[in-house]
Amino acid sequence: MQSAPAAVEVRKDATTRLYEALIDDQVVGTLAYETVGGRATLTHSFVDPNHRHRGIASALARYALEDLAQRPAKVGVYCSFVADYVRDHPEWHDAVDIGRSAFIATRTARDAASGH
Repeated sequence: MQSAPAAVEVRKDATTRLYEALIDDQVVGTLAYETVGGRATLTHSFVDPNHRHRGIASALARYALEDLAQRPAKVGVYCSFVADYVRDHPEWHDAVDIGRSAFIATRTARDAASGH
């Protein structure tokens, strides 16, 4: 018989500007955010490779969106995982502003776009 997966706890650490996912009090994933001029932006996420495909990143995205959607300004989203999460969860469409165009292009991407 297989044991049930461990429960994921998510918390916000305002000092480090991270949402943290914990299993058994161990941080297994993070979602970074920045706040500028009263607007919060979710910038990037990471889940430990040994804990992927267990809904941890989704738990982080959901918790962060629930927390930040209480602000008057839309939540900025540059994290590609969160952008995909929002695409799949239409209840968040009005609360966010997805800024995929603001992703920093690598030299290779710029060179390919300009034909170099």
